[in-house]
Amino acid sequence: MTLWRPREQLVHQIVTLAQSGMSRRAITRALGVGRNTVRAVLAAHAVQRSTQHSALPRASSRAPRSKKVDAFQSRIADLFARYPDITAQRIFEILKTEGFNGGYTGVKDYVRKVRPAKKPAPSLTTPTYAPGEMAESDWSPYLIEFTSGERLTVQAFSYVLTHSPRKYFDAYPRCDLHALMDGHVGAFDRFQGCAHRCTYDSQKPVVLRWEGVQPIYNPRFLAFAAHYEFRPRAVRGDPNAKPRAERSFWEFERSFLNGRSFRDLNDLRAQLAHWCVFRRIVITDSGAS
Repeated sequence: MTLWRPREQLVHQIVTLAQSGMSRRAITRALGVGRNTVRAVLAAHAVQRSTQHSALPRASSRAPRSKKVDAFQSRIADLFARYPDITAQRIFEILKTEGFNGGYTGVKDYVRKVRPAKKPAPSLTTPTYAPGEMAESDWSPYLIEFTSGERLTVQAFSYVLTHSPRKYFDAYPRCDLHALMDGHVGAFDRFQGCAHRCTYDSQKPVVLRWEGVQPIYNPRFLAFAAHYEFRPRAVRGDPNAKPRAERSFWEFERSFLNGRSFRDLNDLRAQLAHWCVFRRIVITDSGAS
């Protein structure tokens, strides 16, 4: 008597018995099926294994249904041609005045599908300078919770040589003129010199005001710059004018602040000075100059 079984179960039994080393004749006797059935199942299995396929059955595809917004496709295309950045909400408002009786969700989904992709903005060119020609300096605030329980907004100072990976950091409770000059002196001592020029934003210790495109520099900072014989360069409205100083705070946050705790501001400055020295040793050992 032949035992009835589903086709999938029969295929599984034949394949597993064949993989265990049983001959086709033995499989025929064991399962009570014909030799042609065993031969056909194993041949189909071999073809399936050698071709690209998926063990999961394909999901049934539904027939596309007409939507209310389909009648307004040409109108939406015309709106995109005239106003490339028009919103789905505004398109919905226009279509409602022209007889559209559907909902906003249908318009939004269709607009999201057919809106032309934005062209990627070209990368800005980073200015290059010769060794010792240019530096960049900036400030960035950080709220620090000290282990003593005090919370203080610390102003991080950065001075970066644009031709090399050398950076100098310090931290102050304020970003006033005295802190700015002290940070520069620390950088000059660390680097044993300074760049011929340095780029700043419109911070008050450097620039008192602008008259058109002409910066009016702080006289006290100009006297400081004259003593160390470098020229300040103030910029505004140009995010690519000092990219290395902006990027330096990314390193300050992730490589210095992360994983450290500080007793107070003096402890933070001491650890920061040690980190600046250690970072320079690591860069030198890696072959950078």
